[in-house]
Amino acid sequence: MKLLRKLFGAKPKVEPTKVVPIPVAEIKPPKPVITLDIVEQTNDEGELLKLASDGATSQLRQAAAEKIHSREILEQLAKAVKTKDKNVFKIVKTKLDLFKAEDAKLAELEASALRICEKLERHSHFEADSLFKAKLTVLQNEWDALGQVSIMAQSRYQSALAACEAKINARAQAIADEEEKLSLDQQALQLAEEAYASLKQLAGEVYRASHVDELVNANYELKIQELANAVRLAANRQLPLDKLTKEFEHRKQQTLNLIDQIKTSGTVKQLAEKLDQVEDSDAVKNAQQKLQQLIKSAKEFGDELPETLSEAKAKLDAIWAQRHQTEQAAKNALRDFSELARKGLWAAEQGFVRKARAIQKELQEKRAQLSEIPKGIQAKLDDFEAQLAKLGDWHEFAVTPKKEALISQMQALATSNINPENLATKIHELQDSWKEVSKGVQQQDDELWQQFQQASAVAYAPCKEFFEAQAAERENNLNKRRELVSQLQQYLQGYDFANAVWKDVEQTLKTARAEWQTYWPVPRKAGNELQKQFENLMEQLFGKITSEYESNKTAKQSLIEQAQALVSAVDTRAATETIKQLQAQWKLIGKSWHKEDQQLWQEFRKHCDAVFALRNQAFEAAKEQRQAITAQAERLIEQLNQFAAQSLEQLNAAKAEIESLKTEFSALDLPKEASKALQNKFNASIAAIANKRDSARSQAEEQSWTDLFNALNALREYELAVIAQTASETLATQKNNLETLIANTPRWPTGTLSLVQQRLAKADAITSANQAANTELLHTLAIRAEILAGKESPAEDKQARMAYQVKQMQQAFGQRDSSFESLVLEWVALGGVATQAYTSLLTRFNSSRAQGIKS
Repeated sequence: MKLLRKLFGAKPKVEPTKVVPIPVAEIKPPKPVITLDIVEQTNDEGELLKLASDGATSQLRQAAAEKIHSREILEQLAKAVKTKDKNVFKIVKTKLDLFKAEDAKLAELEASALRICEKLERHSHFEADSLFKAKLTVLQNEWDALGQVSIMAQSRYQSALAACEAKINARAQAIADEEEKLSLDQQALQLAEEAYASLKQLAGEVYRASHVDELVNANYELKIQELANAVRLAANRQLPLDKLTKEFEHRKQQTLNLIDQIKTSGTVKQLAEKLDQVEDSDAVKNAQQKLQQLIKSAKEFGDELPETLSEAKAKLDAIWAQRHQTEQAAKNALRDFSELARKGLWAAEQGFVRKARAIQKELQEKRAQLSEIPKGIQAKLDDFEAQLAKLGDWHEFAVTPKKEALISQMQALATSNINPENLATKIHELQDSWKEVSKGVQQQDDELWQQFQQASAVAYAPCKEFFEAQAAERENNLNKRRELVSQLQQYLQGYDFANAVWKDVEQTLKTARAEWQTYWPVPRKAGNELQKQFENLMEQLFGKITSEYESNKTAKQSLIEQAQALVSAVDTRAATETIKQLQAQWKLIGKSWHKEDQQLWQEFRKHCDAVFALRNQAFEAAKEQRQAITAQAERLIEQLNQFAAQSLEQLNAAKAEIESLKTEFSALDLPKEASKALQNKFNASIAAIANKRDSARSQAEEQSWTDLFNALNALREYELAVIAQTASETLATQKNNLETLIANTPRWPTGTLSLVQQRLAKADAITSANQAANTELLHTLAIRAEILAGKESPAEDKQARMAYQVKQMQQAFGQRDSSFESLVLEWVALGGVATQAYTSLLTRFNSSRAQGIKS
């Protein structure tokens, strides 16, 4: 009901009817109802402000507040509803927070822009080294990522960027000059190398000449001289061509000598053809000698032989090879014949009749193949024949009694009581004696041989049973050894050596060795082969133990070396942590040879103790060193801060000292805990010095322009006085003051002082005609400046501007002004313009110049 009353007004009360009529008050019409539709249709933020603050319902007020977007209206609404309607205030506060966030974002953006400008300004003072452009690109990318920033920040950025680009351009020009020099040097070097290569090629052409007349007609001497001139020209550029020049001169002289030699003896082709003239041996020998000389000359060049000379050399080699082969075959035949005669003589002297007679037959066959035998070999052959004849007669006479004696000795052994082993030895000795006396006999005596064989069989009968028993024992031992070898093979193949218990492996090695020794004797041949297998297996097993122990030893030695190196480490804290890790690694390594293991541990422990002993000393020393470095850094920063308060002249004079302080600071190894703060203070000091220098330079530059235009104005006033024909005394005083002003001006923009002085020298002759012409030219300069700056000219000059641009296109093919420096120099040279016109034109000119510099 209350809501309806607010919307439609209270219902008038009906007074009860009385007897006496009373006048009834006039009923007022209800207030117009404001609905949400009206809010939707309203765009007037003033009206929406009233609805949001005074609307009849909360829904109505919130809807009106939602449509307000102006920051100013929202701030008014926030004040009005802060304590009145919290829902509306919440909506307004949310919208205002967006504005504040945008303000914060813009402030952060501006701060980032200023930081980049500061970095760029500092960067402009560095040398344009190989990283200069890369760092500049990084800063440019950072700037491009910012977005829209203030005009002041943009101007500062463009100024610093121009300074950096100027350094890059200067560096690029220097590099271009150096590259041009290098290019010329490279061309000269290439010319010399090509001349040397051409000289090599020319030598090959000389060898390929087919006739001497062809060589003469080619005039190679002139070509060589031209190549020498090319090398001499290249050497004039002071290039490192000493070695090449020396080699060229040497090859040049060799080539000239070669040409003279071929002209005298003939070409390679002519000499090679003479080699085929077999009937003229003297001519062939002469050709061979001359070809040898040419080949020797070619080898002195150090290059591969030309094809023509290679073919001639192949012919010579073939001739010499055939001659050598024939001579060598004859020598070999004589050497073999002599050696065979020597062997035959030796066999005859030793009593080897059969062998000596076989050699005699072979000598007879070889003698028929030899044309001539030297006297020494023939004497040796005669001695052999004589000795062989004596041997045949004596051998038959001496052998039979010896064989009968051997038979008697073998029969005596059959009834002896000698130990079977010794008995078998004696039987073998008698059999060896029989073979010895039977050597060289033409026919064997069968009857004596049968008697000896029968006696041997009877004598050996007692030995047979003994050796059979021994053989059985040896075979049994052999089988046991085979079984042991098999067990070792299975052990090596099946045991997990990666996780071995090496103490057990050592015991297995000892047990196997002891057991092997008990299985003895064994058959010699089979036992030797089995012994090799056993030793091989034992070596494998011992090798695994050795490999493990050596590996452990090497690992521990490595830890010892690492620990020893840590004793002299600078960073004792890291050395201590590392030594603890090494100790943990030591525990994980298995044992090595016992005695060496103890020695390694003692040495390792000694180095560990040394590292721990040095740790405490290093802590104190490091602390003192950090404090000293921090104090030194603070002192350097303070000195830089003092420079920041000095004038530009003082800063320029102290440039070397400032660079020395910067180098000294950069060389400091700042403590980690203070590094960031000290580096920030140092950067701030350097930035302050750079800003002071840039500010002073900017002020000096600006003051130079102010002084210039002040001087120009004073000069113009003097020119006006000349045009007005002022009294000479006044003119002299005014000119004297003007000269004093020019002389006392400390700094002039580049190129302007000489123009001012020239203009002053012509001032006494200026006329009103000059004034009119100069006024028109200044007018045109103002228009040109506005064109260059991209600035609109006044309405009254638009026609003149268009006419100038058309004229420029017609006369100069579209050439345009590119810089204000040239315009300023033209402005300085024009004088005598009236004050009213000059002031207006100067304002326009300087405005355009300032805008052009900013852009």
